[in-house]
Amino acid sequence: MNEKCQNPKTEVPNTKELNDCDYLNEILACEKNMSVNLTYALNEASNQKLFEEIFTIFKDVKMAGRDAYNMAFKNGWYSLEKEKEEKITEKVNELSSKLSQL
Repeated sequence: MNEKCQNPKTEVPNTKELNDCDYLNEILACEKNMSVNLTYALNEASNQKLFEEIFTIFKDVKMAGRDAYNMAFKNGWYSLEKEKEEKITEKVNELSSKLSQL
């Protein structure tokens, strides 16, 4: 079923210079790396106030990453593949079973 879910692609110049798509991909990569590093910081936070400060920054970084993703998707620079309903149901059942075992 490999159908793609994608918006019409916004064309960008194909030159040696960075274009909007290139910049957005760099922003997404940076946001992902920052959130990973902030996760480590959260795990190592030595007191509640420090944890809360880092967590606030973490949430802001995650939202900025989500905004960048949404912009990339809106411009057609990111696509998703549709999955069969049966496979989704199978995965939900599998995860529900694991959750009930906890």
